[in-house]
Amino acid sequence: PASPSVSEDEDSEVQDREQSQLYPLGSRDTEDSAELWASDDEEEAIDNDRYVTDKVSLQSLHVLSTSVASSAQQGVVIRCPICMDCYSEMVQSGRQLVATMCGHLFCSECLPVALETVGTCPTCRMELTPDLYFPIYI
Repeated sequence: PASPSVSEDEDSEVQDREQSQLYPLGSRDTEDSAELWASDDEEEAIDNDRYVTDKVSLQSLHVLSTSVASSAQQGVVIRCPICMDCYSEMVQSGRQLVATMCGHLFCSECLPVALETVGTCPTCRMELTPDLYFPIYI
């Protein structure tokens, strides 16, 4: 009996169809290559993000906001991290509380000296010039 002849094009089509059924994301060559179509790592990160946000309850957010509010009512001590003077000591000696553009607080005597000497915020090392801070009025 004679076997039916199959052209190369038809044979290749059949192989492609079989591979696409076995490997729905692409051919075996693509799956083994460096090109990624779907990454398990990305899915894990999304799952982890979702997991973390799902675990945060409204009750815990309320507790957090209550503790922040109560610490503000008890009186937060603001200190210059360079000279360690608190706000009342700054005011008594004629100094002001100043903030950098990056949001860190210092006394008006320490910060200018630090900026002239180093040129960066003493706390986070962000580049600052002497005109990149401003007084805070409490």
